[in-house]
Amino acid sequence: MVAESDMLREFAEIRSRTYWFLSSIYSKKPDPEFVENLRLKLSEIDVHDDLGEIVGIMRESIDGDLHEISQRLAVEFTRLFRGVKKGYGPPPPYESVYRGEGRVMGETTLSVLKFYSKAGFGIIDESEGPQDYIGVELKFMSLLCYREMVSWEKGDLDGGKRYLELEKTFLEEHLLRWVPDFCRRVEAEAREEFYVAAAMLTENFLQIDAQNVKEMLEMIS
Repeated sequence: MVAESDMLREFAEIRSRTYWFLSSIYSKKPDPEFVENLRLKLSEIDVHDDLGEIVGIMRESIDGDLHEISQRLAVEFTRLFRGVKKGYGPPPPYESVYRGEGRVMGETTLSVLKFYSKAGFGIIDESEGPQDYIGVELKFMSLLCYREMVSWEKGDLDGGKRYLELEKTFLEEHLLRWVPDFCRRVEAEAREEFYVAAAMLTENFLQIDAQNVKEMLEMIS
């Protein structure tokens, strides 16, 4: 079981870093420093082989003058993710908006907050406002994976399994219920290749991760 715990710990760490990276794409308006950090992270990020081509597209799309690239991406970030006005970009990426309520701070937002509380968290990122924003939900998954990793490190098998179960439930009951739809909207409407690829990476990673989590739970049951 020691070798198995080591494998689960390492995988939880990789997943935590990947979710944190994805969260940053939707939470941070690009500036030159952020683009430079993106280049570094994209060169180091460890993702499933099936996603390697998408990561390659993202790397190529931000190759060039930092200031010019960051200015272009900042404009597109606002258009795609901040819901400036109807028709200017896709509906803003809040779960309550994409799950039929058509508004921010709906019943879905409260459901997400209850889930955070159930998992032992409060507000995940106060600066983002409503906590069903895509960047917040992805950050929450990163934090769950991190706590899962710590559990495996401590030999807390029940804790590790509990966090895996929370991850599986949040993916199935929340992220996978709306993020794929949002990602497809971005893929269709984005004017910058970086954000097209980022949406593809997000959607594909969530689908792959959901399957991996299911298999891990089956393995340790």
